[in-house]
Amino acid sequence: MGVAFKEINFSRLVDKLSPCCLSENECGVCERETCLVGYGTECIKKCMINKVTYVVDGYYNIPITDTRIYDKEYIMDGVVDILKTCKSCKENHFENCIVNILRSCYEVILLGEEKDYKGSAFVYLNELKETNPEIADILFKKYMTRN
Repeated sequence: MGVAFKEINFSRLVDKLSPCCLSENECGVCERETCLVGYGTECIKKCMINKVTYVVDGYYNIPITDTRIYDKEYIMDGVVDILKTCKSCKENHFENCIVNILRSCYEVILLGEEKDYKGSAFVYLNELKETNPEIADILFKKYMTRN
């Protein structure tokens, strides 16, 4: 697996994911199991409680049919944060890794679908440029300026 438990700042993951939700004012009622932000938050909690960096079947249970409205700027910041968190695991990429699960949740919100991730942020951004050049350019600029 690509990243160790002690290498992930779980508080930062929550801090980036939480503001993406526009609250019950927008949705009416919170249904965490069918909400991409709620699902991601629950996955983070599971990892923290169990002191692991993965959720069993986490990738396969992402609620990809969620059509709620989220804050696009916070979503893009979240993608960049995830790409910076990723350790470019390449062949050790693990779909149920919390980093991959959160990136996939962000992608469904931002792009309407999950993208194939080959374990490298630069390969990811380059491939994204082929299908979503405007979003890829924004993400790349944010990626290059974020510490």
